[in-house]
Amino acid sequence: MEEQNLDRFIKITEAAEILGFAHYRSVNQMIERGALAGYRLPHVTRRRVLLSDVHALKEQAEVDLLSAKPNRGRGRPRKYA
Repeated sequence: MEEQNLDRFIKITEAAEILGFAHYRSVNQMIERGALAGYRLPHVTRRRVLLSDVHALKEQAEVDLLSAKPNRGRGRPRKYA
């Protein structure tokens, strides 16, 4: 990854695009479950997330996906891949 500022806040919709979700509500559910930290900034009505947290979550999901034993292809496909 090229040199960029990973400790900046991004919108929930941007996080959804990075993680491969079709809708921002999936990221809001992750915040409510505690899987991702959401922040409320002064003078901003919407929540934000740290770009570094989003990338760390995506990398962890990729590691978990690679280390998981192969399934028989049933069920819903995994996100973040």
